[in-house]
Amino acid sequence: SDDIIMDAAYEYIGCAGLQATASALTEMIKGKSIDSISSITVEDIINYLEGLPKQKLDCAVLASSTLQKALELYKKKEPV
Repeated sequence: SDDIIMDAAYEYIGCAGLQATASALTEMIKGKSIDSISSITVEDIINYLEGLPKQKLDCAVLASSTLQKALELYKKKEPV
């Protein structure tokens, strides 16, 4: 797929850790192809943030799993 992500945004209800990881993830995927972002891991998000407190690791997991779900819906051409 040559689909390039031109912009990304998120809505959330949660803590500052979730805001940080979701914000980082949106920056990480801008300008990338759909195929290339499917391999982004929790570790990639943490590394992008240059670390994350242990008690906030679940936030990175949630951001990563939300991205994977959005990709799944996109590939099925369902509204995200």
